[in-house]
Amino acid sequence: MKSKITFSLLLSTVFATTSFAQKGIPGIDYRACSAAERNNEIIDNDPSKKALMEEQHQFALDWTEKYYGKTSVNPATGKKTILYTIPVVWHVIHNDGPENISKATIENEIAQLNLDYQKLNPDWVNAHAAFLGIVADVQIQFRLARIDPNGNCTEGITRTKNTITYAMDETAKTIRPSWNTSTRTYLNIWQGSAIASGAGGYAFYPGVVPNNREGVVLIAGQLGNTVTHEVGHWLNLMHCWGNTNDPGVATNCSSDDGVADTPNTIGQTGCSSTAASCSSIDNVQNYMEYNFCDLMFTEGQKARMHAALNSPSDIGKRKTLVSALNLTNTGVADPYDQNPICQLISVDFTYNKTKICEGESITFADFGTYNGTPTQWDWTFTGGTPNVSNLQNPTVTYNTAGVYGASYAPGNAAGFATPISKSNIITVSSINAQYTLPFAESMESTTTFNNDWKIETQSGAGWTNSTTAAYTGSRSLRINNVSNSLNDITEAISPSYNLSSMTNPKINWKAAYAKKTTGGNDILTLYSSIDCGATWQIVTIKSASSMASAPATNVSFTPSGTSQWKDNTVTLSAGLASQSNVRFKFHFKSNGGNNMYIDDINIFGDVPTSVNEIKTVHNFSIYPNPTKESAVVTFNLAADVKTLRITLKDVLGKEVSNIVNGQFFSSGKYNMSIDQGKKLAPGLYFVEFNADNKIKVEKLIVK
Repeated sequence: MKSKITFSLLLSTVFATTSFAQKGIPGIDYRACSAAERNNEIIDNDPSKKALMEEQHQFALDWTEKYYGKTSVNPATGKKTILYTIPVVWHVIHNDGPENISKATIENEIAQLNLDYQKLNPDWVNAHAAFLGIVADVQIQFRLARIDPNGNCTEGITRTKNTITYAMDETAKTIRPSWNTSTRTYLNIWQGSAIASGAGGYAFYPGVVPNNREGVVLIAGQLGNTVTHEVGHWLNLMHCWGNTNDPGVATNCSSDDGVADTPNTIGQTGCSSTAASCSSIDNVQNYMEYNFCDLMFTEGQKARMHAALNSPSDIGKRKTLVSALNLTNTGVADPYDQNPICQLISVDFTYNKTKICEGESITFADFGTYNGTPTQWDWTFTGGTPNVSNLQNPTVTYNTAGVYGASYAPGNAAGFATPISKSNIITVSSINAQYTLPFAESMESTTTFNNDWKIETQSGAGWTNSTTAAYTGSRSLRINNVSNSLNDITEAISPSYNLSSMTNPKINWKAAYAKKTTGGNDILTLYSSIDCGATWQIVTIKSASSMASAPATNVSFTPSGTSQWKDNTVTLSAGLASQSNVRFKFHFKSNGGNNMYIDDINIFGDVPTSVNEIKTVHNFSIYPNPTKESAVVTFNLAADVKTLRITLKDVLGKEVSNIVNGQFFSSGKYNMSIDQGKKLAPGLYFVEFNADNKIKVEKLIVK
């Protein structure tokens, strides 16, 4: 029997995220995990936790002495005997990326756990001769839960969309809460894209954390034997070199893992069969090592895991979890339903855009159900084409400006779920700008402001049309920022403007702002969009110092007169200057500063030297319009045109077809086909008619 050890460090698995931790894959960079410090703090700051760990360790030693060597084969049947069944819930936390792994992948991981914990992995026979006789059938099986905490049918999988997936830590357990309750207990597995510390997974010893944090945290890019390793930690196994995350250290020879039949080792990250780091052959193929050839648990580790499941004080709820009552309550008792068909609940859906221009499309998808798998989909889209769909991920085109909603009901053999409806989720803007240059916004008309401007506030006090102060008139845009918290964000989105009617366009506004005497670096960022607000590009950024127009004060700031306003002018880029549909967004991020005011927004430029008028063209038209495939352009020329160009463009200005490419046309009547013999995709297009550099544009809608 090895010497008794002291628990004072966190057990947490450490694997890098560069590849799957599968058997035989070399080149993975294993490194320490930041969760070690977190668990050290838990134990160091709470003597009762340390005492509990000591008690659990002593019980494991006693259990090993009493039950070591118990057979895993039923002598009556000759078949393997399962002593413990563990109900599992797999929480997928994703952001619609590859980390949103499939049901089949999860089921395969559970199957692999069962192979490894029941000595059914075919490679166990390759164990080193020194350990071949003690390769253990741990006699534990894992089953995805079939009853959720509310008593509903489930497949044992949840899906939650949240950006925490990119930096998983204990916070993930609050975003997708544990399923452990007073009446039902599960092995909770939280899986995302990456762990904040850079690790590939971690788990706590029994009883170190509260019941609602018990479980395993993993990443999608590294499953396989990582899951086996982490569950081993959850069942009270240490690394073979002891209770640290640092293999390969010579001093590890003086510590151990509390298991008699795993020789002391410095900890191996390679697979040398002759490794003997502490005067004996290392068990490099053990699942609790850091390497690529793991294929076994030992009989001593088996006994230690069984002890964790039989603690008389039920540390970490492990004994409750494998009780007959809990197996029944979680739906994993025999007879076990391998493929449950559950009535779908927790319905929700997502979409890849919220703002588009006329003629553009949006793709919808289910992301809400966790208790079952949809096999049927019932969608309804107001204002969209198609208006209804039974596809899993329909793509819908919106040809008319407006604000629209959608409803969705997934179904399977158990029936359809209660539909979920969302109103005003999609904003479709006209491809034609609301205003041409020059433009002036004084903020004086509340009706115009309410119709033209959109305020989007993530948190805190947002932009308002206020009478508190103004540069001219009586109204301005205002943020009562003095009461805001750090990182509160509010945005004011403008109507659309045609910047192509003038050269060298500029935007100008008056702003009043005071810093606090105690600091606070608030940020104002001006953005532009040429695709109706779907994407934004930075025009300019103003820090608190550059915005300040009045002395710093901790009192709620109101400008005392025009002298406390600052003039701001930005010359817009050449890329924006040619655009015919541009929006602007004033994005304000609070950092503990003072109030902000904006007034007299002007957009202007230079008048072109010539005006594009087509006096020689009459009766220009397109038919049929709308069309299902192709269309005809018809026009009369009252005089000869030296250079005629007719092009078909999509809503983003990209040329789709060149109908006439800079040719001479004499006066007369003409009819020309658009994409004859081709089929245009549904959407909104524009036919641009350029006669000797004088331009006319008409819409074409393809259904």
